[in-house]
Amino acid sequence: MKLLKPLITSTLTIFLLAYFLPTVSYMNWTTLALAAVVLTLLNKIARPVLKILFLPINVVTLGLFSVVLNVALLWLVTYLVPGFHIEAMTLLGVQFNEFFSLLIVSTLIGVFQNFLGFLL
Repeated sequence: MKLLKPLITSTLTIFLLAYFLPTVSYMNWTTLALAAVVLTLLNKIARPVLKILFLPINVVTLGLFSVVLNVALLWLVTYLVPGFHIEAMTLLGVQFNEFFSLLIVSTLIGVFQNFLGFLL
């Protein structure tokens, strides 16, 4: 039951971001479900381990390294799940490369997951 709520919020978040952002795409519903499962497992298993490993860097950067960690985990999801893509985006006339696109999508994932977690 502890993995069901994050799995539902991850699925809804990826679905909503793919609907609203043209740079986030998935091939079919199976890819959406697989991406949500991988994202949830990475957030529940890998993130705590990586936070402990990179604690000294995170302390020195005053917590800003957590953003890089979020981007790295999201990139890993796009790498592990074939058919799930986050491409470079143009926002307000400014062309962003893939890293900044992942940064924006990672921030939006955090906002949507917190909002959906509050509603559920």
